[in-house]
Amino acid sequence: MYKVIAISGKPGSGKSSLSEEVLKRDASLVYFDFGFLFRPLTYYLVYELNMSFEDIYSFITSGKVKEEVLFSYRVLNGKVEVAINGKFYENSLLNTPDMNMKTVMVGSIAFDLLNDELRKIIDDLKEKNNVLLNARRPIAVYPEADYHIFLEASFDERVYRKMLMNNESFEVTYKKLKERDLKEEESGFFEKYAFTKTIDTTYLSKDDVLDLFLKMTEGYVYLNNLTLILGSYACNKHCPYCISKNNFKFAVSDRLDNLDNVLKSLDDSNIRFKRFVLSGNGEPSLYNQKDLEKIAQCLVKYSSLYDLVRVHSSGNIFREKNKFELFNSLGVPLEFEILRVSLDSSLDMSVLGYDFNYLESDLFNKGNIKCDIALTDYLKCDGLFSFLDEYPSIKKVRFKKLLSGDNSMTPQGRWVLTHSLSDGDILKILNDLDLKKKENIYQSCDGKILYKISGDYENDYVINNGEFKNYQDEVCNIKVLKRKMG
Repeated sequence: MYKVIAISGKPGSGKSSLSEEVLKRDASLVYFDFGFLFRPLTYYLVYELNMSFEDIYSFITSGKVKEEVLFSYRVLNGKVEVAINGKFYENSLLNTPDMNMKTVMVGSIAFDLLNDELRKIIDDLKEKNNVLLNARRPIAVYPEADYHIFLEASFDERVYRKMLMNNESFEVTYKKLKERDLKEEESGFFEKYAFTKTIDTTYLSKDDVLDLFLKMTEGYVYLNNLTLILGSYACNKHCPYCISKNNFKFAVSDRLDNLDNVLKSLDDSNIRFKRFVLSGNGEPSLYNQKDLEKIAQCLVKYSSLYDLVRVHSSGNIFREKNKFELFNSLGVPLEFEILRVSLDSSLDMSVLGYDFNYLESDLFNKGNIKCDIALTDYLKCDGLFSFLDEYPSIKKVRFKKLLSGDNSMTPQGRWVLTHSLSDGDILKILNDLDLKKKENIYQSCDGKILYKISGDYENDYVINNGEFKNYQDEVCNIKVLKRKMG
């Protein structure tokens, strides 16, 4: 049975951002923003019929709009487009600053007078699809919606977001948003119902908001990372801080024959993860092609289990064309993760003990790269932005504070203690890069550069030695976990 999920909320709370993330996550949804009807209607009345405000008011309130305008629709790339008297208008015509203002005016006149037309479209869509509504008063139009998710955030946070979005001063945005909030509240746009579930996005990332949304609407237990830890210690790098050698926590045996069973049990139990991470005690791309193909087949088979595949690499995969293409062409969202101590390749290669400058590989330039940068005394950040310009395949940068772990007196632990930056030095780097702090995260305005003060592994799990385990290497019963988290 198909369902209708409605999203509404306050300006700047993240309604459009959440809708985009949900659509990426679930291709079965059809997206209907009520503006998809009001925008083409506005264009038709203002630019085709050249109506004045008074003409439009009379045309709509007298009921002529229902007599003389035929609404029809199509679904294109998962989104509804509405035609006026059989004509679809280009998005470039419908989404301009002038159209934004005029659409608000037409919407304020029409208010509930076109609810029947909106309902007809929703009822029709629901015959064959799950429907995601993004509107100011979705429940007034469709009270039978299965879920209503209302987003809110603190006023200052919403001002900050709108200020960045519109490239305005804080003072100008503050005044505009204050006036808009008053009007929308008076119009009932902030109305909640007995079944409404509220998400406060003030201190949440997009991923966090999506997590809560999915828990509220899908009945899934939604966790963080599921990491497949391959057993071999073989690696083409000789990192002096090697985490695996410092801990010796995870088993050497792989038992890949049991991978399908573990993933199937998780999938059957409605457990979902943000990421499936391919990692190991050593370098995953040094495994033979047959084993990696077995892993890739499972990733495709259980693609609904995760939002993203992350492949850890020393950089070696960027000279293994067959293995690179095996993962890069899976047809699922994927990123490769590398870890450096320096932006300078000669220094990075010297410290980490490898002989292949993967930055200059053609394959590196074809990948979606997440670059972790260790906060050590080898790091000079003054060239970070030019570094990112030079290597546009690097889509995210995450600074990482190396920890010595439980074995601080091992060679690896002593190296970390000697070379890790102090908290004061780290703070200076973050300030120099103008990263903004929110809770325990520092982040650039575009979200591309990130530093998380402390890691949280409570909702991270691993598959090691053919078994589903927590980060303490304890075997977990999937049914017990589901009851606990659910």
